[in-house]
Amino acid sequence: MRMQKHSTRLLIVEQDEAFGRQMVEVLGPCRDQAVDPARDCSQGGMAAAGACRSRQDGVSCCYLLHSLRQLHKFDMSLPDTVICSANLPDGSGLDALAYVRGIRPDLSVVVTGLPGDAELAVEAIRAGAADFLVTADLDLRTLRLAVDKCLAHQRIKKENERLQAELSRSAADLALKNHQLQSVIRQLELMTRTDDLTGLANRRWLNLMLEGHWAEACRNDLPLACMMIDLDGLKRFNDRFGHQRGDEILHLAGTVIQANCRTVDITARYGGDEFCVLMPHTEAAEAVKVAQRVLREFEIAVGRLPKNEPNVSLSLGISQIDLSRPVDANQLINHADEALYAAKSAGKARAVLRLRDGVKSVPNEQQAPFA
Repeated sequence: MRMQKHSTRLLIVEQDEAFGRQMVEVLGPCRDQAVDPARDCSQGGMAAAGACRSRQDGVSCCYLLHSLRQLHKFDMSLPDTVICSANLPDGSGLDALAYVRGIRPDLSVVVTGLPGDAELAVEAIRAGAADFLVTADLDLRTLRLAVDKCLAHQRIKKENERLQAELSRSAADLALKNHQLQSVIRQLELMTRTDDLTGLANRRWLNLMLEGHWAEACRNDLPLACMMIDLDGLKRFNDRFGHQRGDEILHLAGTVIQANCRTVDITARYGGDEFCVLMPHTEAAEAVKVAQRVLREFEIAVGRLPKNEPNVSLSLGISQIDLSRPVDANQLINHADEALYAAKSAGKARAVLRLRDGVKSVPNEQQAPFA
């Protein structure tokens, strides 16, 4: 693949008109065209060597100025590289360098001077000049090399800036893609741990949480409770009104359970019409309060259903690590399930607490508080 040639416009600021003409002859494209520093041209009255055909060295046009005043009036959006004399009739090359760098910090500036300008050379390089050339006995071919070096440096800089911009865009795109990916992952994680019908956690997620909280409770001697909940009369309800209405009752039960448990509790659909609530850092008395609240609020919610629908209710079984003394996490669930079975056997729509050697009915909120 052939490299594309760059067309470059060169600005020369030189007080010596004859030397300036020599530089244009060496660097500019128009050897047959005179350079008239007094001519009023399209660049705000500045003198210029016209922009004609391109040369192999990459310079397509030279603009020649002779003073700092002319530089201040020149359109600095035009040049790509600047050659400036250290000595001007109305200022120094450092003044010109500061002006150019202030307006176009992207431009490469070559400063030219006399042998006695050694200190000025150091200051020019420190101020941002790309090079400093001594013009006494200067072979003007060296000047072309300096310009070529500036052009090459500028091309590399622009290419680096382009690559950096592309890299920044790529990094921004990558960050956006990562953000979108993380969002999808979070959604997938939520889907894998959520029951679609009720919006509660599913049994798989409950089992993961159960193992973790059981280990924490045993390691740190912390209280831990579990509540199993079953819908009473749902089969009869489904037989009469269909499974779609039955699903609505299941969703209602999940909503009531979620709303009346604490934020630290893990509420889950255990399977079918059965629910489970894992209650970390919970004493038996607090678990009983939650059970009483769930029973009351579900009864109120069901009371708002059409009167012709068969009544449904909740039965609850509670186990607590310090009361029933389970040997592992699975037995904590089993003890709550045993208490649930006892609640259903005792007439349903109630809560029962599993003790170490039996079960105990939980009073409703109108009866004496649990002790």
